[in-house]
Amino acid sequence: MKVLHVCTSRSWGGMEMIVCRLARLQRDAGHQVAFACDARAPIRGACGENGVATIDVRCDLAGMLRLRREIAAARPDIVHVQYSRDLNIAVPSNIGKAGRIVLTKQIESVVVKRDPWHRLLYAGVSRATGISTMIRDNLIATTPLQPGQVDLVHLGIDTGRFRPDAAARAETRRELGLAEGTLAIGMMGRMSPGKGFDDFLEMAAGLGTPKAFFVLIGGHSRNEDDYGVRVEQRAADILAGRVALTGYREDRQRWLNALDIFVFPSHAESFGLALVEAMATGLPCVAYGKDGVLDIVRDGDDGLLARPRDVADLRARTDQLIADAELRARLGRAARRTAAERFSEQRMLAGTLRCYEAALA
Repeated sequence: MKVLHVCTSRSWGGMEMIVCRLARLQRDAGHQVAFACDARAPIRGACGENGVATIDVRCDLAGMLRLRREIAAARPDIVHVQYSRDLNIAVPSNIGKAGRIVLTKQIESVVVKRDPWHRLLYAGVSRATGISTMIRDNLIATTPLQPGQVDLVHLGIDTGRFRPDAAARAETRRELGLAEGTLAIGMMGRMSPGKGFDDFLEMAAGLGTPKAFFVLIGGHSRNEDDYGVRVEQRAADILAGRVALTGYREDRQRWLNALDIFVFPSHAESFGLALVEAMATGLPCVAYGKDGVLDIVRDGDDGLLARPRDVADLRARTDQLIADAELRARLGRAARRTAAERFSEQRMLAGTLRCYEAALA
């Protein structure tokens, strides 16, 4: 199958990382894969490193004309649009062509797109996927797409990379200077207000044990450096001597292995890739119970859910884990099973290919 992915985002977050990984998985499975993206974006370099051919395209008229030439020459079976804004160049580029357009939606829309222009635009979409139940339902509620056109395909991770690793744990904890028996509690994500860094710090300051150590894994978000600096300063003030800020890390699986408890205080999450990575590492997790997180964690079975935006409840659930080593171990084992069985990258690949086949049928 010939697949052309389209994503002109210039950011580098979970969406962009997972799309690059999907393209590589498809190529490794024997499909012919190319990627249309902005030459200025990190995603272009990542695709190159993965051996996926790229076409330089922006979301403008020139980009649309270039994309149309590429589609005419390459004749892909599937044009997979990863960013709904890019339908504005992908749909006109595909008029009169045999390939089918598939849209993946990763971000909730608050705008209802049923005006004449969007009806025309979405008429060019054969099928779509939502990365969580919430996003699938949002797609149906806000676009002209019919329920039968929209599939649920959860994101997936490399569960061989994200796994319990005793050697990595010992090495990273030694690097952090953690004494035997010290509980390490952490979170991971871009330093953006919606990720809940302030909630984490407020929670950490009031926990029932003074012996815990805290690890914040993640760098500044694009165009939000001021917020990142403020989080770093607040962490140093509140948790003086008991916190490490790693910045952005490619080897985040190593830092996750240093932890004993993972907290996911995101205010609104379409899915929760960082949460799944932590679960695959075998960590007991506490998360706000809303949005895409509800597809991932079953409260009391493979993690604990706190009331959304309720720092006191987040703290109480974390204190529950601190006080009960047996509960931590049980939830950690169950979390690993959940990630491996339900959120592997191979499962994501299979779901995506089924969607392609349905679009081509």
